[in-house]
Amino acid sequence: MGNGLLSEDVKVIAENLRAAIDVDSKSKQKKHAREGVRYYEGKNDILNNRIFYIDDNGEWKEDRFASNVRIPHGFFTEIVDQKTQYLLSNPIEFEACNDDETFQEYLDEYYDEDFQQFMQDILDGASQKGFEYAYARTTSEDKLTFQVADSIGVFPVYDDDNEIQRIVRYYLKPIIKNGEEVEIIKAEVWDDKQTWFFESEGETKAFAPDASQTLNPKAHIIAVNEEGKQAERDYGQIPFYRLQNNKLERTDLHPIKDLIDDYDLMNAYLSNNLQDFTDAIYVVKGFMGDDLAKLRQNIKAKKTVGVSPEGSVDVKTIEIPVEGRMTKMNEDRQNIYKFGMAFDSAQIGDGNITNIVIKSRYSLLDLKANKAETRLRSLLKWINSMVVDDINRRYGTGYDPKDVEFEFKREIMVNENDLVKNEHVEAQTRQVVVETILAAAVKFDDETILKLLCEQFDIDWEDVQDLLNKNDFGDDPFRPTLPIVADATVPADAPLYSSDGTLIED
Repeated sequence: MGNGLLSEDVKVIAENLRAAIDVDSKSKQKKHAREGVRYYEGKNDILNNRIFYIDDNGEWKEDRFASNVRIPHGFFTEIVDQKTQYLLSNPIEFEACNDDETFQEYLDEYYDEDFQQFMQDILDGASQKGFEYAYARTTSEDKLTFQVADSIGVFPVYDDDNEIQRIVRYYLKPIIKNGEEVEIIKAEVWDDKQTWFFESEGETKAFAPDASQTLNPKAHIIAVNEEGKQAERDYGQIPFYRLQNNKLERTDLHPIKDLIDDYDLMNAYLSNNLQDFTDAIYVVKGFMGDDLAKLRQNIKAKKTVGVSPEGSVDVKTIEIPVEGRMTKMNEDRQNIYKFGMAFDSAQIGDGNITNIVIKSRYSLLDLKANKAETRLRSLLKWINSMVVDDINRRYGTGYDPKDVEFEFKREIMVNENDLVKNEHVEAQTRQVVVETILAAAVKFDDETILKLLCEQFDIDWEDVQDLLNKNDFGDDPFRPTLPIVADATVPADAPLYSSDGTLIED
């Protein structure tokens, strides 16, 4: 992007910023990123479809009167949302593995609902654009937080050794100037200690230092205490992380775009055929008119046409290839979900919807989620390191980022009847085994039989043995005992009772 962006002089950076942004915005990678966002928003290429014909002079003309149905189908939106929700619909769990409850409370303060939403947003963005940026910032409460930086407006700056030294972020910001709304392009240049700020009015004008910034460059964080004194600090690194969708940074649209376009065309032209060929085609002989354009107009408007005495009008109808188009659309649909590695909820199968069948239909989506999870874990490692450092700074602690574990919990649909049936079969099998063990009890000692029973019910044999030892005769806490009085004597005048409680007469 040019060594001018590595300068410490704010004016030199401003002079080189326009050219660098122009090159980045026109790159093939950013073109594909914008294409992915467009398809996610339902703005498929079919919306630009036009219909042409050859006129009487042999020239191409756009037919503005022909039916031109343009229906974009939201396959890509569904596929991206499936991936994100399958992986992140259940919140990521963060746990302090050192069993420190205070540390866990600190972690919960950072990894809250807003953080879970951030994770979904960044995965959505990476799926649509091929890559997405996360960046760290500090709130007014002096707490670290994370947000998504639109990767279409972010690019790295490398040195001669191909190492990233700075990050440039640019975006549009509308302002009111002279009573009119004007779009200003804001730009920021970040390194590991400070940030430079620039702005440009319009997409062609040169950038200049942002006059609204009193400090330029400015430290990452400027804290102001109650006495009004400022304290500057930085993150010790460039606070941006690039989340790659895959090794080649391709969008999830890349393998299925042509299939979606073909599906849109098949569907659109089926609708066009149904509309255009509801009326018959007229074969006219001996036409008494100026040209065929007027003939078409007369047929549509007046339903009449003039011919010579030797002329005639022959009405023809056309059979629309509905079955062929439907077959092609169904094939496209299957391939979209197959190569998009997604779950097709419209699959019917043979009606035998067991849990094994359900898992097999989720296999491609599960494979894609595995790849995404690996890259998300790398992002979480970067985030967690900054979070723990921020906790140590705020609370004066010395926690280690390695003491934090995170877990993804996926969830798929299941056949409840299948689960109940499996549990019933397992219970019946266990019952048969237990009855067999008890039937053989006469040939084995008690300890062996008890061990076999513990295995069937997943009970720890050692715990049972300890309990038996403690509850031997005389030590059983559940067995009532009577006090024993030594040398007890019965008074001579005490009444006597029999064993059944009947009073014995003297």
